[in-house]
Amino acid sequence: MRTLRKTKKCLNCGTPLAEVYDYCPMCGQQNDDKNVSFKEISRDLVENFFSFDSRLAQTIFPFFFKPGHLTNEYNAGRRFTYANPIRLYIIVSVFYFFVLNSMVGDATRDFKSAMSTPEADEVQSAILTELDSAELEVNIGPQFIAGNDSSNLWPMSNAQWHTFFELKDKEGLNEQQFFDSLKLDDRHAFTQYTVKQIIRVYKKDKEHLTSKIVHNMSLMMFVMIPVFALLLKLLYVRRKILYINHLIHTIHIHTFAFLVYGLSMALLYWLVDNEEIASWVSIISVVLVSTHAYLSFKKVYKQSWLKTLIKFWLTGFIYSYVLIAALLIEMFVSFLII
Repeated sequence: MRTLRKTKKCLNCGTPLAEVYDYCPMCGQQNDDKNVSFKEISRDLVENFFSFDSRLAQTIFPFFFKPGHLTNEYNAGRRFTYANPIRLYIIVSVFYFFVLNSMVGDATRDFKSAMSTPEADEVQSAILTELDSAELEVNIGPQFIAGNDSSNLWPMSNAQWHTFFELKDKEGLNEQQFFDSLKLDDRHAFTQYTVKQIIRVYKKDKEHLTSKIVHNMSLMMFVMIPVFALLLKLLYVRRKILYINHLIHTIHIHTFAFLVYGLSMALLYWLVDNEEIASWVSIISVVLVSTHAYLSFKKVYKQSWLKTLIKFWLTGFIYSYVLIAALLIEMFVSFLII
């Protein structure tokens, strides 16, 4: 950490300052002259980088092999020795979602290629035939959303879906013309907006869409961290542990999970092309993350093995359902705002 470039008087209010003052006693501004040369700024950046680099080196071993140790050290006030948990989480999460975005983008390209085959055309023809049959003529939407047609597959009727599939690849048809062709003027405003989004999603580049969803997923996971910490607070409410301590523990758990899953996905995506090996890599990564998280629970909360196991599984069970719900909401919101 760089030293302050102290001045003889406050740059804000002009109060004379002794050398010992880090802050002005009159206005509270830090006694630091920031009008410096590029050389001095560069030196500060190098010092900060190597300071973080040395702390990162001391963080690696306990991060991998001593679950819960970093959380206990941070909560005990010994923070300068190790890498900042939030900064570490951001670095690892960027790596994880970069790999995830690469994998999803590749899968999207494969799907796009598959949809351009004669087999895909046959599937579309089969769908159109089914839409014409009486078997699908059911009303699954409430009246205020689906409208007055008695044969609705929300958000459109069978006939309108039929029109959609016929027009979706027509050249020279913009989004508004496409929507007008479906004749949805009598439908609820939300239904009309949903159909417009379906058209927009179909017309847009699919790789851009999947990238947007993955980006929003990274924001969703950042929001889910306080939720996980709140869950820990409720499960360990009798331990009188501050919420911020649960939050630090949550950050460390998620950081380890993102790193292991990110490395395993990178291995599967760029190196491994054998299904049996891929299955073992996936299983090992799940076992590693689960075992590390369980040992971290034991180390941080210092309860018996059985009690820790019960609370660990209860946390995982509740969080998995919350995570699934959050993922569905994230995908729906992404669909609405694309």
